Amino acid sequence: MTVNDEQWSKIDEKYCRLLWKISHNISGDDAIATPEDNYADLQVAALEAVAGFEKKTGRKFDEFWGEKLFDQYFKTCLWNFKNNKGARIAKRYHLYRDSVPLCNDNKLKEIEIRHEEAQQLENNVFFEDIGYILNKQQKDILNVLVQDPGLIKESGKVNIRKLAKEMGTTWYHMDKIIKEISRIVANRL
Repeated sequence: MTVNDEQWSKIDEKYCRLLWKISHNISGDDAIATPEDNYADLQVAALEAVAGFEKKTGRKFDEFWGEKLFDQYFKTCLWNFKNNKGARIAKRYHLYRDSVPLCNDNKLKEIEIRHEEAQQLENNVFFEDIGYILNKQQKDILNVLVQDPGLIKESGKVNIRKLAKEMGTTWYHMDKIIKEISRIVANRL
């Protein structure tokens, strides 16, 4: 099965953000696999998923495009690819741990810049995805947390006392809002 340009543009339009999200979740170490490398691998996996679904159902792309079953199959293939690649990386992790890159500072700065740009893209995608279900106050709180990561404890939980102080409200009120945001986000991901 060969996907033509028109079909690929449909896939890319619908699943581009998901591919980027998954590519950032595969590895946090650019020395092992950059998000761009992961994205390219996921594109190949996407093509294989389309071919697999076509072979499994015996139907052509235009017949099953937009169906819920294809959508579920496609996303499952992508997440399985992510898990398999992540497992392969984890097996080799001990080889890379505590290692120092053998490149000059300019290369490191380029990697940091690319990482920051990718993180900003991921944040924009996240806010675009859930932005329509949050109220203004909830959006403002998330923006403050993104701008000041020091408000998040090492455990990954929000330091509600500091956030409440920065936002000029009480701990109780802030705790209530954070729990509501948590409930909304958990249901959307």
